[in-house]
Amino acid sequence: MTKTAAIWPKPSEAVWLFAAFFGLLITAPCTTVADVPETGFWGFQIENDSFGSSNDRYYTNGFEVSFASIESPPRFLEAVSDALPFYHRGEIGIHGYSFGQSMFTPEDTDRADLIVDDRPYAGWLYMQTGIANVYEDTGNKQVINGLGLTVGIVGPWSLADKTQEKFHRMIGVDVPQGWDNQLENELGLNVGYLRKWRQLVPLKNNLQFEISYHGGAVLGNVYTYASAGVMARWGTALENDIGPPTIAPGFTGLPVFRPQPASNWYFFAGIEGRIVGRNIFLDGNTFTDSHSVDKETLVGDLQFGFAFHFRNARIALINIIRSNEFEGQADRVQYGAINLTYYTD
Repeated sequence: MTKTAAIWPKPSEAVWLFAAFFGLLITAPCTTVADVPETGFWGFQIENDSFGSSNDRYYTNGFEVSFASIESPPRFLEAVSDALPFYHRGEIGIHGYSFGQSMFTPEDTDRADLIVDDRPYAGWLYMQTGIANVYEDTGNKQVINGLGLTVGIVGPWSLADKTQEKFHRMIGVDVPQGWDNQLENELGLNVGYLRKWRQLVPLKNNLQFEISYHGGAVLGNVYTYASAGVMARWGTALENDIGPPTIAPGFTGLPVFRPQPASNWYFFAGIEGRIVGRNIFLDGNTFTDSHSVDKETLVGDLQFGFAFHFRNARIALINIIRSNEFEGQADRVQYGAINLTYYTD
């Protein structure tokens, strides 16, 4: 495995440089400091296979911290969305930023050698900014579209190996032995577009049912795929949100809801299919030789869960079952997620 050259920054220094670069990217287009909203939605998402299958393998952990606001977005987000003929900006819109890390390991984490027929060790440290708009609203029917821009680091600079090692030592479980075989450092860039159609149906006793459909595409050197899916929700006050988010690739959702004095709840379940053109965590590095496996072109997700709102907070418990992502995969991926979103007024 090729070692990182000495002329490059150390991993910890690279993360700070990366954060500083992205900070300039998202703040430079704003007119003044006063444009930064003082209120908004803070979200925290943790995804882990121990919440689902209890097997420490494949997509093994992800976390994401996000901030979203209904204030006017920065000019560069408006400029990018206006330049796309298929993006529709309506009167109701949000924009936001997120920071996260994901990690992937093979089935057997006790082996220190390269396991050629299993997925590579890989980490992904990223930041994302995006915009979403409701551009058709006829009461119980809505059409929503969203645009996301992601920049990140794959490889040792993602610090996924160190994060997993420290956490496993802290909880007293075995440390994965094969991180020396992980993918090489690579800058990752992705752009994604999504459109969602939703229909609310009032039921008796203040209950509601919602059916929604979504489709979209992601293009970049980390992920390239087209997706389509359907989601059903049943509960109370479904108009207060469109459902909790998951870490990409996954179901559409937003870290935004309508705060209300009364509580509300709902169950949800859905399926999504993806035609995958590229997945760097299976295909390997784009510009250098690295470990890779033959990916499956068609991948499907089944998601179900429960969400509860109380005043300024929403908590959601989510379970995801994913079909095999590469040839020879021993079993499907199953993991759980906990999402907490809080509105600061």
